[in-house]
Amino acid sequence: MHPRRLLIVVFAGSVVAASSGGLAAQSPGNVEIGGFGQFTRTDAAWQVKNGWGGGGRLGVFLTSHLELEAAASFSSFTNEPPRAAGSSSEQTFNGQFTYNIPFGAGGHTHHLLLEAGAGAQRFASHNDFSAPLGGGLRIGLSDAVALRFDGIVEYVENPTATTFNFPVGVAVNPKAARSTNLELRAGLSFMLGNHKPPPPAPAPVAVAPPPQREAPPPPPTRQEPPPPPDRSGIVRDSLAAVTRAREALLAKVYFDFDRSELRDDQRAILDAKVPVLRANPGVKIRIEGNADERGSDEYNQALGMRRAQTTRKYLIDNGIDASRIDISSNGEERPVCQEHNEACWQQNRRDEFVIVTGGETLIAPR
Repeated sequence: MHPRRLLIVVFAGSVVAASSGGLAAQSPGNVEIGGFGQFTRTDAAWQVKNGWGGGGRLGVFLTSHLELEAAASFSSFTNEPPRAAGSSSEQTFNGQFTYNIPFGAGGHTHHLLLEAGAGAQRFASHNDFSAPLGGGLRIGLSDAVALRFDGIVEYVENPTATTFNFPVGVAVNPKAARSTNLELRAGLSFMLGNHKPPPPAPAPVAVAPPPQREAPPPPPTRQEPPPPPDRSGIVRDSLAAVTRAREALLAKVYFDFDRSELRDDQRAILDAKVPVLRANPGVKIRIEGNADERGSDEYNQALGMRRAQTTRKYLIDNGIDASRIDISSNGEERPVCQEHNEACWQQNRRDEFVIVTGGETLIAPR
């Protein structure tokens, strides 16, 4: 592929990923260390065949998305005429900034990469300034290990490269004054410092106080007469009816693994909330999305938000004003069950409902 076409493809893919959602990335201070194999498609002015090599990288995250990297690589090439028979070697040393654009898939967080920097290149005992520009993809295999693929266009300035010997006998080589090489890299990266915090310690068990002498019973209270009927002749809502309305409003909605679509058996729970919200126009609620522990923190945070958005849309489609419904995501941080099995995980894949305002004057629907 032509180097310019490669850059256009990488840039377009990065824009699409950036517009799909603002997921969290690494934390400042995290370190990436790794190695890679490299295939180099050389500039025609070098008069060598394309070659293979390898190298390594070390990066430190300055922000959640911006990484400062140092990379070094070595490659070997077979000479072509008019060069003498044999091989030539090349070493590249670069410092660069890498912008990480995260996205979730398969329960892990992955990144599209935009890369630019500067450095030096040594070819056949000749040193030149170089500037890498390109992009790549980091595929997360776990929180600490990732596959990484990079496509780098290496611009090299070498206005007096006599060692190129092309054309023969000319000290200044105009055809090699600015050469362009394409480097394709693939390897493993180890992400250091990207570990989940340990689960919180269990709450201390309260010790029952010693038994106390029983206090004398309180004097009987005066019984208030029942409330009079209103003008319509209907007695005001009983405490039991209000309690049922509150329970319907706070009932949780559950989801399948790695899904944010409503299950058929959960729609009735949302349908029961609609008349309560209609009977109480002053009530505002917040929907909090939650996920089980499988998957990265960033992915589960986004999954919880998608679940809350799905539930909010269902209520809006059934006539509830959007301004009365806020949403948030807890990700995997607030499990109701701490065991590591499906029976426990399905309890954590849920939307919870919080009454923000109007709960103290709640009435039952008629």
